[in-house]
Amino acid sequence: MKKYFLLLCLSVALIISCKAQSQYYQEKAFSHKEIAKLYFDEGRYTEALQELELAKKTDKCDAETFNLFGLVYMTKKDFAKAEEALQEATKLDPSFSEAYTNLGALRMLQGKYQEAISYFEKAISNPLYVNIHLALTNLGWAYYQLGDKERALDYLQRALKENARATKALIYLALIHLNEGDYASAEFYLKRVLKNDRSSMEARYYLGEVFFRQGKLDLAKEIWESVTQIAPNSEWGNLSEERLYLIKKLQTTAPAKP
Repeated sequence: MKKYFLLLCLSVALIISCKAQSQYYQEKAFSHKEIAKLYFDEGRYTEALQELELAKKTDKCDAETFNLFGLVYMTKKDFAKAEEALQEATKLDPSFSEAYTNLGALRMLQGKYQEAISYFEKAISNPLYVNIHLALTNLGWAYYQLGDKERALDYLQRALKENARATKALIYLALIHLNEGDYASAEFYLKRVLKNDRSSMEARYYLGEVFFRQGKLDLAKEIWESVTQIAPNSEWGNLSEERLYLIKKLQTTAPAKP
């Protein structure tokens, strides 16, 4: 009983300490987190981690700092450290839906779709979750990976009801229709993405794929060339380069017209 009481007192003391520390150091840690976000967006992950370490030293009880750690480590494919950071974020803030969404995304990267679904459901159970469309989008894609297309489409459409400009939801809808051979629907959703965001290289790449599968090689070539010109060193630029090489081979080996 004494041991239990001691543990309870320690837990309460830690919570009080975190609250007091958060109030005192919150503003100081905020600047480090904002700089870390900028570095993350620029792909400068080492610098992002350095800023997050400074934020953690300033306020060791800030859940958002650990969530950002998780995102950086996920991008660096260090899944063990990502898991540790994201779990810490949810311990510090059990209602932190963004951290649950990121844990679900981590499980999807690991191919554990059923576990991913449980985290996404935890995220959407919070009625105050501002970016609920992110969890709904990922839920849809997780169910699609498990072979439940109808449920996948339902969650993706729910994501669009929450945010009509949800890029990833539109792209996933396009991919489902592309895989089904419904090229008109795939083209529709991809063009919706590009109407909202001309800089989406992912949408451009898949639009090229839609044209390619229909045999519209000139249109596919035009789209993929635009990706290689705008983002030559990106993932989508590299993929587009490969597809352009394939088109070149097809056109070189095609029999001459009589």
